[in-house]
Amino acid sequence: TKVPHLAIVPTILHYTRPGDLVLDGFCGSGMTGVAAQYCGSAPPEYRRELEARWRAEGRPMPEWGARRAILNDLSPAATFIAAGYNLPFDVPAFAREARRILDEVDAELGWMYETLHTDGVTKGRINYTVWSEIFTCPNCTAEVNFVAEALDSVTKRVHDLFPCPHCGVELTKDNLERLFDFDVDPATGQSWRHIRLRPVLIEYSVGPERYEKSPDATDHAILERIKQLPLPPEVPSNAFPIAQMYHGSRLAPKGFTHIHHLFLPRPAQSLAALWRNANAVEHVRLRGMLVFWAEQAIWTSSILNRYRPTGYSQVGQYLTGVYYVPSQHAEVSPHYVLDGKALRMASGFDRHLAIAEATTTNTGDCARCPILDDTIDYIFTDPPFGENIYYADLNFLVESWHRVITDAAPEAIVDETKHKDAQDYQDLMRRCFAEYFRVLKPGRWMTVVFSNSSNAIWRAIQEAMGTAGFVVAD
Repeated sequence: TKVPHLAIVPTILHYTRPGDLVLDGFCGSGMTGVAAQYCGSAPPEYRRELEARWRAEGRPMPEWGARRAILNDLSPAATFIAAGYNLPFDVPAFAREARRILDEVDAELGWMYETLHTDGVTKGRINYTVWSEIFTCPNCTAEVNFVAEALDSVTKRVHDLFPCPHCGVELTKDNLERLFDFDVDPATGQSWRHIRLRPVLIEYSVGPERYEKSPDATDHAILERIKQLPLPPEVPSNAFPIAQMYHGSRLAPKGFTHIHHLFLPRPAQSLAALWRNANAVEHVRLRGMLVFWAEQAIWTSSILNRYRPTGYSQVGQYLTGVYYVPSQHAEVSPHYVLDGKALRMASGFDRHLAIAEATTTNTGDCARCPILDDTIDYIFTDPPFGENIYYADLNFLVESWHRVITDAAPEAIVDETKHKDAQDYQDLMRRCFAEYFRVLKPGRWMTVVFSNSSNAIWRAIQEAMGTAGFVVAD
């Protein structure tokens, strides 16, 4: 739902002057703050383009110069990302430390990502391993490896219909029956029932060349060795609030009820090592950015990451807005995920040049902003979209690694599992808009970005604004 910062810049330029104070109480990833700073750091070509457009529309020329921003969100995950995008840090030092951390993790755990080349002598470096869910045929009850049978190795497409390799009966994914394994839960020591997954394909590099192979006996032995290692303390093992989650029914029936269940043994070890090394950096701001960087690997390293054989990369292939465990999973290595991200972040933030003391971030309820009356010059806000996205639920995975969880009680959404309907949403939004009205200077403007297909939600938003005291001008 991130609004691009370049979509926000023109409205900030129109409604404010340099140095004015802009507020976003539902800041999400912090693009309002980036836009406020961009008003002072926009490159000459962007300025010329916008000025030419405004001149053609008969508008007065914008006053270039950074605006200050207060960014607030209920979610610790959101404000951590917003701080990452908006607060200045030492970019060259970040690049050096990210490289050092990757090298140290490779020195410690590189053996986990080694595989023998098909010549039986040369060692390759694993980029990702494809795991398949294992089913049973409803006709003969024999095992069916979904990826091996349904994926066309030539076209890289998954067939809707495919024959059982044992009895030949025509199968679809819908008529297969799941197989479950029983393991000892590495965190609780209790019996753990979960869907059966098996490695079926390894994509690896030897020098600059990339190859594919089926896992051999050595690969299976390494995976078994990793499985015997204790779960690192950095990996969170708290339970999902399944009964209060809209998508809980997608996780529990497959056996995934705790955070650590979403990580196979190898990514659990490597992600823990990254997290441990990033958090060990002494300098506070640099440590925050290194954790920000390592955080990019959490969803991708989980079993939510789908194998996309026709995709350019296997990074970030999870379904957005939902907890969905695929039948074909791409388990990626740390260097495959983060090597390029470190370079792109260093380059991108070097161009962005965040301004010291231009932005502050706050984690809290928008209905209780720690701001004095009549102090804000302009509000740009992108409030929660009713029942379209379950923000607190989706943030739970990342926030569990930070050990700080969103307080979902004041979350402004419609969520049947949390017993919140459209009227509750309207009341929560009214309180937030009333707070906006309190802190905004008289006669100043607020821009609300909103989209929803429900008439009830539209009415709730409009009535909440009106009750709070705002006049909708456009």
